[in-house]
Amino acid sequence: MKKYIQILIVLLSLSATAQQTAKPKDFVVLTSKLEQLKPILLAADNLPDKENFQIVMYGPNAADLLKTETKEYINWATNSDVKISVCKMSLDKLQIDPKTLPKQIEVVENAFLTAFQLQKAGYKLLNL
Repeated sequence: MKKYIQILIVLLSLSATAQQTAKPKDFVVLTSKLEQLKPILLAADNLPDKENFQIVMYGPNAADLLKTETKEYINWATNSDVKISVCKMSLDKLQIDPKTLPKQIEVVENAFLTAFQLQKAGYKLLNL
């Protein structure tokens, strides 16, 4: 777990220093694994100048967002002004009704398209 945190912080730091003209303040992280939420949220909490931080989940593990133990991460994200989204294509494949998700989770049509659109809008993208 510490390794994930260190990797995330290093990658986000390198990404931030790579751009010399302006410091990025908007970040999007694509992940398919629930266990990565904790290190991602820790990294988000340690970015002092972040304005927008979004996590987009996709794949078969999107079903994990329905688990009760996920509520802690969702509350953490909400309190840290981190937005969590999930891919509707993944939900459809898993036959999960979006209405059953916690209200803090936004459903996006396509995780990758959303990430590319955010990247085009100036977000720094990290795909895990």
